[in-house]
Amino acid sequence: MPRPKITAEQRKDWRNLPLEHWNTATVHAMVIDMNAEKFGVSKYIPLRGWSFEQGIIKRSLTEYGAAALRESIERAFAEYRPSAQYPQLTAGFLIAYMLPRIMPQVLAEQKRKDQADAHPVNGGMSAEEVAGWL
Repeated sequence: MPRPKITAEQRKDWRNLPLEHWNTATVHAMVIDMNAEKFGVSKYIPLRGWSFEQGIIKRSLTEYGAAALRESIERAFAEYRPSAQYPQLTAGFLIAYMLPRIMPQVLAEQKRKDQADAHPVNGGMSAEEVAGWL
């Protein structure tokens, strides 16, 4: 059965779109929305133009995946302090200059979480099994 087609408007709904459906439009919508919400930026101006940003976003999505990229973007916005000279955080700046520092932390945390999920501390027993064993 074919999957339903995702519309352009659905692609931009980054809060509700499942990560497996994210693309460059989704990431751009997230960055634009977060700039408006956190810094009051009404007009987003991309770093080096839209095509540069689309290319850098596409490479990051392909290399790291949507989950890691989303987490990195959220962390970058949490730490970025706008100034009069740089009132917004562009996707291009974020990925080119902040991602190399933030992404290794995100990937390491994902790896630890995946390993913890794969190897539970109690050997995979349910709470009832642990209680019965004790």
